[in-house]
Amino acid sequence: MNKITDFCIFCLLILAVLSAYVSAGEENLLWRNTYHQFGYGLQYQPESQHTTVEYNDAIDLLLRNGIKSLLMKKSQYLTGHFAITPNISISAICMNDTLKMIQDITNGTTYAFDMLDSDGKPGSGIKHGNLIWTGNHPQCKQARGPGFNGQMCSVFTNAGYSQLNLHLAFGACLPDSCSETDVGVIVWDALQIIDAQLKVLIYPIGVSCPQDLKYAKKDIVAIVVSSIIAFAVVMGTLADIVYIYLDSSSDKDTIQVRSDSPPNYNGIPANSVNDTTERLGLLSNIPKNEVLYGESPPSSCNSVLKQIILSFSLITNTRKLLNTSTASGSLTAINGMRVLSMWWVILGHTYGFLPFLSLVDNVLDFVELLKRFSFQAIMNATYSVDTFFFMSGLLVAYTVIKKLRDGGNINWVMFYIHRFWRLTPVYAFAILIWTTLYKRWIWNGTFATTMRQTDPCDKYWWTNILYINNFHPNYGSLNKQCMGWGWYLANDMQFYILSPLFLILLHKMKYVGHGAMLFFLTGCLTSRMITADYYGMRLPGINTPLNHTHEAWADSSPLYNKPYTRIAPYLVGMWLGYLLVINSNRVRLGKIKLLIGWCVAITIGISIIYGLYGFYKDFPVIHPGNKSESIVYIGCSRFGWSIALAWVIFVCATGHGGPVNTILSWKVWAPLGRLTYCAYIVHPAVIFYFGITMEKTLHYTDLVFVQQYISLVVVSYGVAFVLSMTVEAPMLGLEKVLFKRWLK
Repeated sequence: MNKITDFCIFCLLILAVLSAYVSAGEENLLWRNTYHQFGYGLQYQPESQHTTVEYNDAIDLLLRNGIKSLLMKKSQYLTGHFAITPNISISAICMNDTLKMIQDITNGTTYAFDMLDSDGKPGSGIKHGNLIWTGNHPQCKQARGPGFNGQMCSVFTNAGYSQLNLHLAFGACLPDSCSETDVGVIVWDALQIIDAQLKVLIYPIGVSCPQDLKYAKKDIVAIVVSSIIAFAVVMGTLADIVYIYLDSSSDKDTIQVRSDSPPNYNGIPANSVNDTTERLGLLSNIPKNEVLYGESPPSSCNSVLKQIILSFSLITNTRKLLNTSTASGSLTAINGMRVLSMWWVILGHTYGFLPFLSLVDNVLDFVELLKRFSFQAIMNATYSVDTFFFMSGLLVAYTVIKKLRDGGNINWVMFYIHRFWRLTPVYAFAILIWTTLYKRWIWNGTFATTMRQTDPCDKYWWTNILYINNFHPNYGSLNKQCMGWGWYLANDMQFYILSPLFLILLHKMKYVGHGAMLFFLTGCLTSRMITADYYGMRLPGINTPLNHTHEAWADSSPLYNKPYTRIAPYLVGMWLGYLLVINSNRVRLGKIKLLIGWCVAITIGISIIYGLYGFYKDFPVIHPGNKSESIVYIGCSRFGWSIALAWVIFVCATGHGGPVNTILSWKVWAPLGRLTYCAYIVHPAVIFYFGITMEKTLHYTDLVFVQQYISLVVVSYGVAFVLSMTVEAPMLGLEKVLFKRWLK
């Protein structure tokens, strides 16, 4: 901590604000109350003389006055010889405009002072991690100089001091004629003064200036596709309005509707619109007349063209979305579990992504959160994904086994086609927007530097569409794949592809089916333990390799996003679905059994989520877990979590859930549940957009982050609504039309 304190003193010394008047030898130097943080070579003049102060005199001032060292520049700069090497120099136009800006600063010109004033400057709390000084971006952009405008560039430096290696970042307002290379050269040269005189190594490692992006072919494609979708939605909505008007104007004698009949949406009864057979944790409310198992949808008096047009109607699709009736039968508790799990996902990403984007100016205070018992639920938010795996396995097994036991037939080709159609159009459209228009929206954001790196989506978007992105590219590394959070969809699709093996065996040879599932479950737990042991993973770091870190596989999240290490909750869900079907959701449980079951489930759940608190309460962790306890926890924790979930759904489905079932089956969850899939796809983009386009860093307090979290949830669901109404819902409507003939 003493070293950090020393470094903070150093930072304040370097960047302290100069007094209006500075003594230099026998002469008073009038600085006109101006200063410039990053030292583009300020030409200042004594009151009694109009001569440039030489470089050595500037250093003398630098050392004697506690300085704005970055304000001083070599006198060579002022004579036009500014370069750090013979091969690297700033452009002539940048140098001329910068010199003009500096001269106007000394003359007190308004625009120049605005550029000076808008620079990023150190604030309080450097000792607590306030090492990012963004400056005032709007003020800089509004500055209008003679032949140039202000542009705010973000400069990232590496600072080595007293065995510390820290990163400083600041905003530098410069003429827009300066390129990122120009800015880097200017900053590098200015920082040499610090290196030479204070024995501290500071050098720029990155510069980010506003850039004008040219429209590429893929951007044009995104605009065209979006325009076509928007046109179809407008036309569908207008057509729906016309149909509604014509229906309301029709002779009542020709259209008799009983008052107690369910409302009718363009020929589709409301009770069938949301009559659901759900089969995926993220997905909700798949209409029963949707093509799932080889059944032909009921014929409609409406023409095929009308059905296609109305598939894009906002009116019809919004009615379907907001209808609170569901046909999940005994599994209505799934609705609440789905929504709450999605909120948990967003909560974990809010606390994970925003600090990661360097948006917190008191990051060391933020680290103190790890010591809180209550914060363990946020740190372990990754178990929310296992909840989705569990629900997905449960719904697949429940619907398919129920259909088979009722004597129905499954069209296995359509089983896969439907799933691909259900997921892929929305997913593909999101990837298209993410890698094109979204980039343009955030490109010049204050914190956009990390997003300007090469986007894996440019080259590997197809791996997401084929749902193999958890293996390729880079062995499925989360940081190197297109839309890293898409790893979940890849795993779930892979489980879904495998599921008929278990479902057919359970139906025809149940003992063989149970044996196959047990074999895969054992393989999953064993692979987790072996992987944890091989990479030396020790609690509390349940996904962090400590051994063999040089291997590419170690960098690919070997435990987190591979199907053979995550299938356990899916299998538990399938077992529960099978159990509920064969018992017709009727199981008698006495009070003693219920009490024991709840105690066991709660104990397992709390142990998994809060069991690692002992390691964090004295953070940083000094004594990691031993080999045995680490391997057991890492190997079995996600399986244990799914067991706890299975009990909750089991008692709710069999009529023993009491108030828990009442809460989870609340009808309000149904509309929100239908947006879960789209919310999962868009919420990271919402978080990134919010963070990258911020003009200032956040100061962490509990209330501030609660406000951010609530805002992100609301906006994420708002964007999800738009995506669902314009892409997801129309694709479901088109599916009924396109595949109807195939299934006759």
